[in-house]
Amino acid sequence: MKVTTVSVVLSNTTRAFDKKYTYSVPEYLSLQVFQGCRVLVPFGNGEQVREGFVLDTNPLVLSDKPIVYKEIKEVIEPYPLLTNDSIQLLEWMKRRYICTYSDIIKCMLPPGISVKTVKNIKINNDFQKEFKKTGLKKVLSVLSDCGGECEYEELRSLCSIKGFKSAVEELCQDRAVYMEESYEQKVNAKTVKAVSLARPASEILDELENNRIKRIQHVRVLEILLDNEIVSVSDIQRFAGVTTSVLDTLSKHGYISYKSLEIKRNPLKDKYYEKTEPLSPTEDQANALAFLKKQLDCRNFQETLLHGITGSGKTEVYLQLISHCFLLGKKAILLVPEISLTPQMVERFVSRFGNRVAVIHSKLSLGERFDQWKLIRDGKVDVVVGARSAVFAPMENLGLIVIDEEHEGSYKSESLPRYNAKDVARKRCEINNCLLVYGSATPSVETYYNAQTEKIHLLEMQNRPRTAVLPKVELVDMRVELENGNKTPFSSRLVEELLKNKENNQQSILFLNRRGFSTFVICRNCGYTMKCPECSIALTYHSKSKRLICHYCGFTVQNPSVCPSCKSENIRYFGIGTQKIEEEVIKRIPETSVIRMDMDTVGYKNAHEEILNRFKNENINIMVGTQMIAKGHDFPNVTLVGVLAADGMLNTGDYRASERTFQLLTQVAGRAGRGDIGGRVIIQTYNTDEYSIIAACKHDFKSFYNQEITIRKRLDYPPFTNIALVTFTGKRDRGVFEAAKNVKPLLCEGCSEDTLVLGPSRCPVPKIANKYRWRFVVKERDTDLLIERLSTMGDRFWKNNKDKDVTMSIDINPYNML
Repeated sequence: MKVTTVSVVLSNTTRAFDKKYTYSVPEYLSLQVFQGCRVLVPFGNGEQVREGFVLDTNPLVLSDKPIVYKEIKEVIEPYPLLTNDSIQLLEWMKRRYICTYSDIIKCMLPPGISVKTVKNIKINNDFQKEFKKTGLKKVLSVLSDCGGECEYEELRSLCSIKGFKSAVEELCQDRAVYMEESYEQKVNAKTVKAVSLARPASEILDELENNRIKRIQHVRVLEILLDNEIVSVSDIQRFAGVTTSVLDTLSKHGYISYKSLEIKRNPLKDKYYEKTEPLSPTEDQANALAFLKKQLDCRNFQETLLHGITGSGKTEVYLQLISHCFLLGKKAILLVPEISLTPQMVERFVSRFGNRVAVIHSKLSLGERFDQWKLIRDGKVDVVVGARSAVFAPMENLGLIVIDEEHEGSYKSESLPRYNAKDVARKRCEINNCLLVYGSATPSVETYYNAQTEKIHLLEMQNRPRTAVLPKVELVDMRVELENGNKTPFSSRLVEELLKNKENNQQSILFLNRRGFSTFVICRNCGYTMKCPECSIALTYHSKSKRLICHYCGFTVQNPSVCPSCKSENIRYFGIGTQKIEEEVIKRIPETSVIRMDMDTVGYKNAHEEILNRFKNENINIMVGTQMIAKGHDFPNVTLVGVLAADGMLNTGDYRASERTFQLLTQVAGRAGRGDIGGRVIIQTYNTDEYSIIAACKHDFKSFYNQEITIRKRLDYPPFTNIALVTFTGKRDRGVFEAAKNVKPLLCEGCSEDTLVLGPSRCPVPKIANKYRWRFVVKERDTDLLIERLSTMGDRFWKNNKDKDVTMSIDINPYNML
């Protein structure tokens, strides 16, 4: 007997069912089943229909005895969704990041592509028997009122009876009704689910002003809908940063209602970009291009770090290198770290390559992301530009991946799977035998160490084009300003230079890596600090909404007029954020135009692009912002950059604090003097002796690196070892601690002398969203040994953990140690 079998993994499944299952292929589907295709399969004792992906097509099984496997029910698409290299990447990521197949498949495919089962109940008109049971009669009566047919969940809601499921099952067994299953995919529709206010705007405003709505997620949704009549669910989830459960709760309580909304599919549809031609390369650019083109021509896996100072023309090198890639019949992916960088990079690439460019990032609507993904999969574009998730673009015949601003932490995912896009890109280039280029003015210590030890190639570009020079940097000691009676956030030198720029009609940038108005609110009578009731963190005051907000869980309240503890009116704000700076600038420099760019001002679609275009096209005097304005942007009329609280990023308890400080200061300083006029940078700090700040003032990466790598080696930090965080969370502090303590023997089992296990100890932020947090810090030089040990420990924990309230997460070489 011949049996054709395949190995299938289920999507949207838990860790307990995360394995390959063998299914047989019925003869009528034998020509439709391929590796990587998506199928529907029966699963479990109840034969529930589940979505799965074929990872392996097994050879024919010849047997005298009949081998019984469950059969594949249906092939959803006539083409594979996962390519051969995607499947290789999937297997590698599952082991490397200790996660499930389902977690990774969600990253690889666009949101909304998953299949949903729709059950319809229909009355059998030929059935004549009458039922005595009240529940059965009610179901039939409601079905009859609905015209003899109704969707299962809608019928459940209309009937409102106990034992609904068993009642339907009994009616099906007696053939009084029958159930039909169909399958839907969200993004195939021309409309998407949307939401609008279900109450008058005046009622919603009253609820908000009187503090009857306690969650910032709910507040944000309602504030967006007060300004917009109707918004798609996918857009409001992204812009308000909420999940569907938040929207369902608001709908349940009558605040919003669901509707259908037509979607726009092409993110570039209404944009016009003037065609550009390649620029004549500078000597540095020409040397870099000559070397990189030779690497491309070899068609082998190779890695190169392009270390070019800010403004040295790295983007033009990328553009011309990708053109050469096209000549070889190959395709390319360009990763950028921030959504705020994407519009400018998209403009550069579309201007050069036209409709050969696809764009992928999280601010696209559901339909736009799906259609961009489909263009890539169908081979209709040759280059993909996007943020972290673009590394999974289904591009065949790949020849090149470029990672711009490779040092950025946003390439590391903070949610499952906790992957690093740089590592994923490296593996993908390895699989496809292609070139990987890292680009940065301030490379990460690990990447530069690999270049210094000749694990990867190093190219350097140390000059700006057109005889432009790096801006002059001046360090201002704010301790001296304080001694001279200046208690404002601005030094006298900075104010002087801002006024000069305004008079000369030149633009300025003010950088502060802290959003909001004040970092905390305190009562000066009793010392009471307004803290989040669910997190061990102070609430941040936002003046525009006059609200205190927790930046961890989203809890919000109206700003109190009296102290909740002692009822004193002596409430004061401490610390400064970008909102406060924006207000202070207007006070100190009258009749100046100011625009702000931070997480609070980019909460709607295309906000990044609109703010950047306004700053550039309207020649606004000053832009105030956080790190999203610090890198990648090119404004020729910006001649002054002011950095406030440069030492604010130090002393965070993270071993990367000095590195981040150097990188951000160097990057933001690089925004000045990119045109024909020289630039100036003023860095304000209370710590004038910090080596990272001194090196940034001198634009001296090598000096910083030499000091930092010495410290890393002495303290045994990456790149000399690996660090893993094993974090436990749960609602009961004692239960979380006990679960962590019980795991320690598993972590220490068979440890070598090079292994260090610290903990369990409380996390630096010990409670988030009403969940307590304990963790281990594990150091291990051998990456494979570390992964193996953590995998074994994780399997045993997930299998034997009796306290289901406690969850565990594993993050290898995290970017954020807090």
